[in-house]
Amino acid sequence: MRTKALLGLAVLAAGAATCMAQGNVYSLNIVGYVNVPVTNGQYALIANPLKQSSSNTSITNTIVLTDADIDTTVYKWNGTGYINSIWYGVDGGWDPAVNLPIGEAFFIKPTRTTSITFVGEVATGDVSQTIPKGVSLKANAIPVSEPWPGKAHGNIDDTMYTWGGTGWNSLWSYYGTTDGWIEAGGAGPEGPTLAPGQGVAYTSKGAADLTWTRTFNPQ
Repeated sequence: MRTKALLGLAVLAAGAATCMAQGNVYSLNIVGYVNVPVTNGQYALIANPLKQSSSNTSITNTIVLTDADIDTTVYKWNGTGYINSIWYGVDGGWDPAVNLPIGEAFFIKPTRTTSITFVGEVATGDVSQTIPKGVSLKANAIPVSEPWPGKAHGNIDDTMYTWGGTGWNSLWSYYGTTDGWIEAGGAGPEGPTLAPGQGVAYTSKGAADLTWTRTFNPQ
């Protein structure tokens, strides 16, 4: 699918929409929502692609479910293992209430086939992303469908796995700024194309955190 940036939507009238690989993105100005489809009983590797206007990234603010979704579980990676946050319904809420900032992916196992709806603002201006050394679950901090993280970003021998719904899918390896990211099947060099709300498992071989800043200004 050709890359279609959300910046094109940001200046359209109400009701403008574009269909991405993982779901639909709707936007008016720079405020909107992203629907990410999930399947009953199946793990999905997803991410919150939008800023919260209140800066509240708690799961209680970013993923709002109903009593039909009781026992849906989110698995947040903390660097050494997973923290399981369970939805106990409208009265019980999420426990524990983990934070889900943009750029950080997580697994979710829903109890019904539905769409997870994220509501918030598109990150604009100078948008920074950080990949910690070691293993992490990451995502594009800007809600566009495009190759990520780009040819210029990575440490030699860094790897990424995409998730195929029932297991790990393609493996990508980083060969430096000349060759960029190469997929085991030969695709490259900018990295896997991620839809808004889609995550990857990233292993960084760097001695320190990898950070870069992208300027994103919708026109």
